[in-house]
Amino acid sequence: MKKIKPRIPEGGAIEDQPEMTMEQYSEIMKKQLGKEYIRFAKNVIEKVSPNPHSKVLEIGPGPGWAGIQLLLKRPDLELNGLEASADMIRVAQNNAKKEGLADGIKYTKAVGEEMKGVPDNSYDLVISRDSLHHWINPEKVFLQIKRVLKENGKVYIHDHRRDLNLFGRLIVNIIGPLAAGKMVKYWKSSIAAAYTKEEIEEILKKIDCKDWNVQTELMDLTILKK
Repeated sequence: MKKIKPRIPEGGAIEDQPEMTMEQYSEIMKKQLGKEYIRFAKNVIEKVSPNPHSKVLEIGPGPGWAGIQLLLKRPDLELNGLEASADMIRVAQNNAKKEGLADGIKYTKAVGEEMKGVPDNSYDLVISRDSLHHWINPEKVFLQIKRVLKENGKVYIHDHRRDLNLFGRLIVNIIGPLAAGKMVKYWKSSIAAAYTKEEIEEILKKIDCKDWNVQTELMDLTILKK
């Protein structure tokens, strides 16, 4: 049986640093992960099929690229983003404006564990990309999602998985430095902070999310409610 290393929590908000502003971070992420943001948007559309004119909540949008790509493909949607970092909100708002989506996207400073002011049963779809490993208490976030989600609402949460097999580890350690450059250290720390399928399933079972499914691929973990 494969031994899985314990989680190493990565912490919450990502903010401006002396060596890198969030504008610089945003450009690096867009350049290196642009195709992945597009793939995320495509997967949301294909795997959970948002209803026309759905109201979408995005948890931890960071620089905003995942949600922006979703609205570029589905301009009928309305998106609200909950982001813990004021610096990221500044960048995400500017990115949405540059993409002509300022009217369709709104960002609010908040964390998923405490969605203060968000009414019950108010969203048709909740999404998140690569934010789960930052959540201090995933159980609280999932409970909040259940609260704000409309009846028959949908969920699409994507993140890394910690329990990489040998091939996955080779990708991170050998291809990673070539593809991600100096950002590879952040990729590695994100993977170390990520969850396994079994850990997420245990949390979902505890809070009675019977119709939420956890799927895994080589490098990724996805939580869906269709």
